[in-house]
Amino acid sequence: MKETVALDHAQAQIRLPEAMADARAATYDLIQKRSMIVWSEHCSECAAPTCYTACSFYTPRPDGHCRRFTRGIETVDSGTSDKTPLTRIAFRRWGKLEGRGPVRPMSKQEAAAEEQYAQPALGLGLAFLARREARQRTAGHIETSRGVHGSFDAFLIEGAALSAKAITFTLTFVPVDKTNPALFQSQFSLNADWTRISIPVADIARTIDLAQDYLVQIEPVGEAEGLEVLLGLCDFVTWTQAVTLPSAPNMPATKAKVVVWDLDHTIWDGILLEDGPEGVIVKPGIREMIEALDARGILQSVASKNNHDEAVAALAHHGLLNFMLAPQISWGPKSAALSHIAETLNLGIDSFVFIDDQPFERGEVGEAHPSVTVLPDTEALKLLERPQFDVPVTPESRGRRALYAVEAARALAAESAAGDMDQFLRGCDLVLSIARLSPEDAERVYELSQRTNQLNIAATRYSRDDVAAMLSDSNGAEAWTLRCADRFGDYGLIGFAYGTPQTGHIRDFFMSCRVQRKRVEAAFFAWLAARYETEGAPDLAISYQKAARNGPALDLFLGLGFTLDSTDDSHGQLRRSLPSGFGGSDIVRVVHAADEPIPALDTEVV
Repeated sequence: MKETVALDHAQAQIRLPEAMADARAATYDLIQKRSMIVWSEHCSECAAPTCYTACSFYTPRPDGHCRRFTRGIETVDSGTSDKTPLTRIAFRRWGKLEGRGPVRPMSKQEAAAEEQYAQPALGLGLAFLARREARQRTAGHIETSRGVHGSFDAFLIEGAALSAKAITFTLTFVPVDKTNPALFQSQFSLNADWTRISIPVADIARTIDLAQDYLVQIEPVGEAEGLEVLLGLCDFVTWTQAVTLPSAPNMPATKAKVVVWDLDHTIWDGILLEDGPEGVIVKPGIREMIEALDARGILQSVASKNNHDEAVAALAHHGLLNFMLAPQISWGPKSAALSHIAETLNLGIDSFVFIDDQPFERGEVGEAHPSVTVLPDTEALKLLERPQFDVPVTPESRGRRALYAVEAARALAAESAAGDMDQFLRGCDLVLSIARLSPEDAERVYELSQRTNQLNIAATRYSRDDVAAMLSDSNGAEAWTLRCADRFGDYGLIGFAYGTPQTGHIRDFFMSCRVQRKRVEAAFFAWLAARYETEGAPDLAISYQKAARNGPALDLFLGLGFTLDSTDDSHGQLRRSLPSGFGGSDIVRVVHAADEPIPALDTEVV
């Protein structure tokens, strides 16, 4: 019968099976020197500490920072004779480990002494320093470490999964300097057995300058809530001899979102200009790969030097045209084609994979876009083996191409309008539907308040109770939801407003960026001004509170003709006198839910 780890949370003890204890001891004997990264718990979604007052998921620790591990970083006694206790972590939602470098090599004895000084000590390298003096002392070591990273052989991770048979993580190194785009990321798994993963320092150093300030992060892949692991060493090491351990594969900065295909000798055998649309033959396995990528929600496009109409005819003839979004078929540089695809789909080019049989084309794209994964055609049938394509097949993923096809159609229609945005918008048949807040929409309004940053004028973060209270507000206030659609598709619920018609006071307004600059805001406030004017309000007024990312909200209101009544641009009242007209409001048709007596505006007041 397989031995399992015995846990005792109350006494912070772990009784390791003999095989695990032997594996730990064997690893420790192979280490000549090691670093001592100072690890702490962090949140993968937020930017501390500004998020503490804004996020409803904030859970304070005794020191005021956000609690992302159930019991913090626990030091546990393994019951063995070694001097390096283990670390146990039970993750909460969005929890991750984060440390900082550069670090210097230490002997095992020196590191053990540091851990004793920096109680509570944590396994072979995991240290959460509770005392200011310990932090300062470690910081002093970091300052002397620049330029010595060459002394290390590998970054080593050892541990075991406690809550599952296997738990997958990403290991990320990123410069502290946010203007530096460098990134190293690998994926590894901890199994129920004692697991040891070694990443050669040379692999990390190819993209990260380990002599400069950097962050190192360990984060569960997918939902972190409820995952529990046991960790030993998570640190740089120097071996006493050559060591071969399982290596975590290097992986791109992000999961692949778009695959851009060449055509001749890549998707099909043959040359289109010579063989014609019906003469080229799709390579064996390529059709199945395109369908498999589509099922995973990975978008696809084409960058080919060919005659446009013939290439489109060939793709259609072979039943592949519908899979390809915003295909770029011309005689221009393929790097420019990828840029245009990225702009059309509104996706970061670092999530692109480009496949071409020609070394020249691969080199040209790689030089222009270093963050793009560039592969030869011989790798086309191996895509699903690469970690960046390790995404699940879900109903949502199967429908992703259709959603982006709509967005691509919008972008192409806008481009055809030759720069006249209002002309393009008039042809979009934009419809704004306004309805009173309903219980069915309460959860979406809560979510929108949590996620909307740029167009959130008061930087509001509602709780679910806050939204529920608006449903029964008896103080004359009205809560409205905004939905939008156009001839291309439905944007869904994109905005929320809360105000008092009699006074003209708009208590709150936030809106999704998806409809920004589409005159939706002008149409809404033209409708709202007409409604408030009939109630006798002298003007429209809304409170503004500056936040880290809501500058576009202030710009939106100033563009609508509101003025800020404060010399301090961090907060104040935005006002506009009634009656008011809003330029461009007639571009969007305003309607109301069938059971709501909301008048739509038929004309624009200029």
